[in-house]
Amino acid sequence: MSKKVAIFLADGFEEVEAIAPIDLLRRAEIDVDTVSLTDENLVQSARKVKVVADKVINELDFDKYDMLVLPGGPGHKNYFKSQLLLDKVLEFSKDVKNKKVGAICAAPLILSELGILENKKAICFPACESNLLAGNPILTREKVVVDGNIITSRSAGTAIDFALEIISQLLGNEKSKEISKEIVY
Repeated sequence: MSKKVAIFLADGFEEVEAIAPIDLLRRAEIDVDTVSLTDENLVQSARKVKVVADKVINELDFDKYDMLVLPGGPGHKNYFKSQLLLDKVLEFSKDVKNKKVGAICAAPLILSELGILENKKAICFPACESNLLAGNPILTREKVVVDGNIITSRSAGTAIDFALEIISQLLGNEKSKEISKEIVY
């Protein structure tokens, strides 16, 4: 059965943290939908790159997705503008239906604010660590951290590691290694 992932694009998203996972997950034959948080498919990144999302959030049937992914960047606070997204991230984090949540850079702050990271190992962008600690996580210094069904990562510089870990969690280590080798990583 193929896996399906929604990667959310909020205005001000970090390009590498979104595009690297989109690329690598699609190479692994994971069905990826990019999703705008507004009613407009056009989303502008942190460096003014305009991206046309596959879908808008109100079109999603969340039950069809195995994982929700939140790229970081200066626009991470825009995630708070979508109560639907926040509710679904919280629902997926409870791991009731074998669902997963991934967040990179500043986006783990959303998970922290929702109480998802309490007593879980997690990481985020170094400048955001003091804010992350408000959610009472177990802060580590790895590139990517997996605790249960939650995957967090540090920054644009760890986006490939983040994507490969998502592949590993959804399809297994062999597929992750295959994609890593394919991109000469």
